Amino acid sequence: MIERTDEPTAVCGAFGDLTEEHRRRAADMAQRAQTEGVDLSVQHQQAGIMVFGSSALQIVQLADGTLAAAWNAAGAADTADSWTETARTADACGFRILDGTGVVHGSVSGAQVIYVHAAEGAVFFSTRLRWLADTAERLTPDWQSWAEIIAFGAPLEGRTTFTDYHRLMPMEHIQLDETGTAQLRCAHWPWEDYTPQTPANLEDVTHETVEQMAATMRPYLEPAGVANPMLSGGRDSRMLTALALREAQQPEQVTAWTTSSDAGSALEELIGARVAQRLGVRQQIIVGGYADFGQDFRRYVDAVDYQASFHFWLTPVAQRLRQQSGPVFDGLGGGVFFGGGFADPPDADSMSAAELVEARIAARTRYLSAGPKVLSEPGAQAVSTRSRGRAVPLVEKYFDHPNGHTLAAYRMRSVPGIAQAPAKVLGGARPTVMPMIGDHVVRLALQLPHRVKADGAWYPDLLAASDLRLRGMATADDLVGTHHHKRRIASREGAGYLARLIRGSAVRDLLSKTLAQADPEEPHGLVVWQRLLNSQRPQHLIRGLAVLALWLEDYGSQLTETDPRRILDA
Repeated sequence: MIERTDEPTAVCGAFGDLTEEHRRRAADMAQRAQTEGVDLSVQHQQAGIMVFGSSALQIVQLADGTLAAAWNAAGAADTADSWTETARTADACGFRILDGTGVVHGSVSGAQVIYVHAAEGAVFFSTRLRWLADTAERLTPDWQSWAEIIAFGAPLEGRTTFTDYHRLMPMEHIQLDETGTAQLRCAHWPWEDYTPQTPANLEDVTHETVEQMAATMRPYLEPAGVANPMLSGGRDSRMLTALALREAQQPEQVTAWTTSSDAGSALEELIGARVAQRLGVRQQIIVGGYADFGQDFRRYVDAVDYQASFHFWLTPVAQRLRQQSGPVFDGLGGGVFFGGGFADPPDADSMSAAELVEARIAARTRYLSAGPKVLSEPGAQAVSTRSRGRAVPLVEKYFDHPNGHTLAAYRMRSVPGIAQAPAKVLGGARPTVMPMIGDHVVRLALQLPHRVKADGAWYPDLLAASDLRLRGMATADDLVGTHHHKRRIASREGAGYLARLIRGSAVRDLLSKTLAQADPEEPHGLVVWQRLLNSQRPQHLIRGLAVLALWLEDYGSQLTETDPRRILDA
């Protein structure tokens, strides 16, 4: 039985035929982490392995002498008979190492973040890309990854902003053999086996789905019952809030956390407050200050190691959560697997294979329609060509799968980008549990026919099964179009910060003529930036450019090249 701890997950190390240079680098990684204030209370060093970690690192020795450990954003996880079973049942990353050989593996969901780097007979691994990158002498930019960050919000299929540095995807692992050869491989992903079936009784499936989520949450609510469910204006978070209240031994110890998405027009604070009042849960509403936008944005990109451009608005909440106790509960995956939101067009049956592939890619690259407003003509063309080209093999892989659009969309958006928010932003503040991407829950959802979930049709049953008081409550998205709130990112402070950041860096060479000429120090120029940032699609592209500008500022001295116009070499 795993001892539940109350601090974020941090692990780094190396294994293989470790030279003195390898050992120095592994020790330097740990030193970097400790300099950041990370408590690496666990250390293990012997001939073929050096590993450091927070209390989430609980190493066991198996009968054959193999050292094994498993963890996720919630902390330590139980090690099963095989690493594949551990990855599946616990949604955990980890390692199995014997005499300097073995594997470092990802989780079944791919949402748990672990980076690897193979170097001269050794494999280095870390829950933070920064600790790997900062201990390297020189780094080569991956401009393809930057095209994907701008287009999708994150690099696809494990790429990172540095060549030779990789984030492990669902069931992916890096294996080092006796010859010192490291190979990236992927075990079978069980979610590919889950296909739609007609349920004998939908009510039973709904009940089992809710109870599986509750079972995932329960160990983290014992014995104190302190819990921090995220409560936005949507359905998934209110389900988890209701379940946290139900499962907590002391419901008064549950606090729901609400903030504005800061980038859209949904009314999270208003709707979240209505849900909190109906459920009778204590609520904290966190509103980011306009003057703090730049600092919050920088904290976000640091938390995700510059590998995504999405949930910067969670930074103020994460800062407050650092001062709390108890786990965070986050609803990652609900909209993908419960809501039927990743469905093919109504006329899909009349489309050719090529047209349907393009339609599935277009659904994930809709931001590129704003390319000419934000990017230069060559820049818009290159980002589009590069990103679509990388997406085609992934979409084609699942083209004939009954859940093909859902699986492809999950791997194109949820895993690389969206998951960074609970795993690294919230997970960097408190242990974070994601009940909706547990293997049992995903299996139940993927085995339901699409018609049952289309347009959110399953949600009323799920909500009622979680708590009858949630029946019939509007979501924030239901009110979009009738209400609007000002985006912090489009404020004078937010727009001015991003405009000065991008125009003051080499990234300015990728801007459209309009933005390149829009001086934020002049009233008209600032308004140009504000108008684009007040619209979702151009805002997304601008955020990607801003992340690139900060990355160049941070890593410029280590990079083999620093000209972002290399993105144009499509």
